[in-house]
Amino acid sequence: MGRARKAADRIRQEIPLSLVLADYGYRVEPHIDREQQFSCDLHGDGQDRKPSARLYDGQFFCFACGVSRDAISLVREKEGGDFWGAVRKLESRYG
Repeated sequence: MGRARKAADRIRQEIPLSLVLADYGYRVEPHIDREQQFSCDLHGDGQDRKPSARLYDGQFFCFACGVSRDAISLVREKEGGDFWGAVRKLESRYG
């Protein structure tokens, strides 16, 4: 298994995506990492008036974007940067 895959797996196991989403201002319960529905601002004009995304075990899918994301891809899209930059941000932010 490669270094990148190990880092991604570690983050998925140790950092609840619901907590990362809540820290970015998404309206989810931060300590409940099971199915929740929320609005996604990553498509269109950035304003999603109807909840179009659904959180599933460690990832979420936006039905409007048609894209599945995890914590790493969320950080990359919200802050720019590459995979390793997102990994470092998540590790420093959440230990």
